[in-house]
Amino acid sequence: MTFVEAFFGPGNRLSWDAIQAGSLPRDVRDRLGPFLDDLRRNPDVLVLPRVRDNGQVQWYVLCSSPHAERTVRDEVRAFLGPTYSDFDGRSPHLDPNDSVESAVLAHYGTNAFRLDISERAFLDVARERLRLLIRLRQERPTRHARRLRAVGRVLRDFEYALLTGNVSAASDLIDELRSAGHLGATNLLFLDVRRLAASGYQDAILALPEINSLLAMARPRRVTEALIGAVYSSRLKEFEAGQRASEAVERFRSEILPRFGDLYRSRATIAGYEADASFLMAAVVSTPARSDVAEAILANYSADSPQRAYLAALTRLISAPSRLVEVNPLDEARAAFGEADIDRAFELATALSPSFERTALLLRCARDIGTLSAASAALEAVEGMSTQDRARLGRNAILSRIKDSLMELSAATATEAAAPAVAFELPTTWTMWFKRLAASEPWRGAVSVAEIGAREWNLASFARDSAAVQEVADLLLQDRSPWGQEALRDALPYLLDFFLADGVEPRVKAVYENLFLVIAVDDQISLPQVAALLKVVVARLQLGVGVAEYREMIGQLSNAINAVETPSVATIALEAIEVVVNAACPDPTQRQEFVAGITVLFQRWYQRIDDAQFVLLRQLADELGVAHALTQPTAQFDTAAPPLSEWNALDRKSVAMYSLQESALRRAALVVSELCPGARIDTFHDSAGGSPALRTAASTADVFVIATAAAKHAATKFIESHRPKALTTCYARGQGSSSLLEAVRDYVRSSLRETQ
Repeated sequence: MTFVEAFFGPGNRLSWDAIQAGSLPRDVRDRLGPFLDDLRRNPDVLVLPRVRDNGQVQWYVLCSSPHAERTVRDEVRAFLGPTYSDFDGRSPHLDPNDSVESAVLAHYGTNAFRLDISERAFLDVARERLRLLIRLRQERPTRHARRLRAVGRVLRDFEYALLTGNVSAASDLIDELRSAGHLGATNLLFLDVRRLAASGYQDAILALPEINSLLAMARPRRVTEALIGAVYSSRLKEFEAGQRASEAVERFRSEILPRFGDLYRSRATIAGYEADASFLMAAVVSTPARSDVAEAILANYSADSPQRAYLAALTRLISAPSRLVEVNPLDEARAAFGEADIDRAFELATALSPSFERTALLLRCARDIGTLSAASAALEAVEGMSTQDRARLGRNAILSRIKDSLMELSAATATEAAAPAVAFELPTTWTMWFKRLAASEPWRGAVSVAEIGAREWNLASFARDSAAVQEVADLLLQDRSPWGQEALRDALPYLLDFFLADGVEPRVKAVYENLFLVIAVDDQISLPQVAALLKVVVARLQLGVGVAEYREMIGQLSNAINAVETPSVATIALEAIEVVVNAACPDPTQRQEFVAGITVLFQRWYQRIDDAQFVLLRQLADELGVAHALTQPTAQFDTAAPPLSEWNALDRKSVAMYSLQESALRRAALVVSELCPGARIDTFHDSAGGSPALRTAASTADVFVIATAAAKHAATKFIESHRPKALTTCYARGQGSSSLLEAVRDYVRSSLRETQ
């Protein structure tokens, strides 16, 4: 006997055949219509009536899951409760010997309960209330709740987004962290500063309402670097024109140092031209002037570097040292620390004889410098202290907190740390870091050490040791405990930053190969992660791959792109196609299959993909001879159809684009011309200086798009220097034509919003 037959058999006053045929009496249909409609739809919750032979009416609430059953119990109690039924939130025991209840138990088990309407006077009211409950459940909108992700995964995606220049994704990830309550206001502020810096909105950083608090608090080094860049771009960059070094130093002394002086306490792990110029000015105005800082900075710039001339002009302002007066070394180190010259204070303290005062100074310096080498020196000083001095250190709350925070970076396990005398060894190489991940006991400082090490350790030194390179490559694929695997995944953005920040290093090819595998096989791959994966693909293709490697790599890349369940992946997919189109191809068939697979993805999301992306995809498919794989899903894909209204906004306007990738310029120009024939498109790829045509376009084009990732610094400055403030300059986040088109499209939509 089926469930329906048991419930609506002849002995239960209703016939299922009559229900299906619609031949029930009208009064029965009116009373039971909503319940019978529910039965036909088979939703997650059914409410079915039963009339006993003695006339008693019962209702069975049948739920598809324990969660639904718990929810509906509360709802039924709210709608009926003990007033109109015998239901008090607990269901009477169902009888397995009863044909109906046996069927209920067989199909729904404990996910069902019964309502007894013992009073006939309440029957109609109870029925109407149940009908109201069913109707409200049907009309209730679908709840699209966001799945809360672990904070480490969201922060990892944030780092990936900044690494690939996707500031829009970085902004969304900050919102995700804020809405989930994962981080406090201070940490969210730190992330926002880094996002604004990556966006180039330097003035916005200094305009933050929290800027004064931000300057007064302890900050991550990357945030300090962003603040230094913002101050330089907004207040000091103007003096580069004409090399007005003296004026720059005077402003630094009179305006910058009084308010922003805390930013220049230490130069350790702070990188970039803006930071170098800023610390040179700080060296000029310090007492005594720091000629050693100038020498170290200039050593990083070649003689023909365009930035070196200005840095050299700043260096010439450093006065010759006056006659040295003999000072107590400890007092001198303390004075340097008091003057916020942390690097010099640390250097002087390192040379002092062991003492409590030296250790205290080293701990404070290590906290501000934020490097592993400084932390190691401070912890070594702690280890060399006498028992009496250790007790004194323990009574000092500030110094104890600093020591504990440095110890978290140590690779020592908790068991070792509990020992009375243990060397807290901080990793000094990637090999040491990876080996510590293999331990069974979690290491809280693993990701922090990877972040610091990526900025502190030297890639060239690492690449010279072929044995270390191969060992790190092998360790990447090593089996490790769940905590170690999670720590590795959270640290991957910093590893990529270390190995790719200065371009592709041929000597670490084995590391690139295994980094690709670690990222590609993540079972929860995200959009920023796919963009980072593509950077590794570019590195591997530049170094060359064999047929088997090519097939595996392209297959993994295709799987990663298809695993991202969002149409936003279209931009990255197009960038991936351009990468494989522009690179040497050992297997043309595999490349064609890759592009054909992307066309399937586009057709799946065609209603939410931009027209320019479809046109670009068709161009790329034509180039590879797989245009037949791209069907025509909508009329808007018909090239004979008029362009969309948003692209008509470019009609009779001039659009200029600059990139060193000529193929990307050509494709982007063709797409814009096809979507808006009335637009005038000019492309430039000057590799040195600026031509008269580039100067004219920079001065007159309505919108100028610069692919900074594929542009010479001199050319970018040339364009910016000739752009009137009233005209729009856009910066493409990537090197491919899809990024150029994305920048143009954003300009178009922004223009349309302003006119509405």
